[in-house]
Amino acid sequence: MGQSIVESTRTLADVASIFFDPRAVSSLDPAAPIYTTYAPPETGLPELSFSTTVVQPGTVGDEFFMTRGHFHTDQERGEFNVTLNGHGAMILMDRDRATWLEEMRPGSIHNLDGRLAHRVANTGPVPLIFLCVWMSDCGHDYETIARDGFSRRLFRTANGPTLR
Repeated sequence: MGQSIVESTRTLADVASIFFDPRAVSSLDPAAPIYTTYAPPETGLPELSFSTTVVQPGTVGDEFFMTRGHFHTDQERGEFNVTLNGHGAMILMDRDRATWLEEMRPGSIHNLDGRLAHRVANTGPVPLIFLCVWMSDCGHDYETIARDGFSRRLFRTANGPTLR
């Protein structure tokens, strides 16, 4: 029998501040699920950690549903992601605030440098599902992103997903 799994869902109300357009946020149901993570409970030991994340399809205005994003506090500790279902974008930003993206599609693998902030956006019509693997002692700095955001945002445009 496998380990117990902790399920954590972020609703629109939980992540409203990450979206550009507050009017678009207020026009949607604050209880709408944006993403859910499934992971074994943390043990407090330095060990390999993993989770599966499901980002729902949808937009807030023209901005795709996305995760909050974070830096790792230990920059020597990266992260590994494998896309299992759907299409999306891994949005990456360095400490100088240069921002770019990597396409996520079934089977894509993303080996993230621990010095980069990262967040994931679902750019497709079905749930985006990906597996994350990291060292439990990497530390997560959500506060810097909450305060400063990413230098560019991913929008739905006639030409497809576009960073602006």
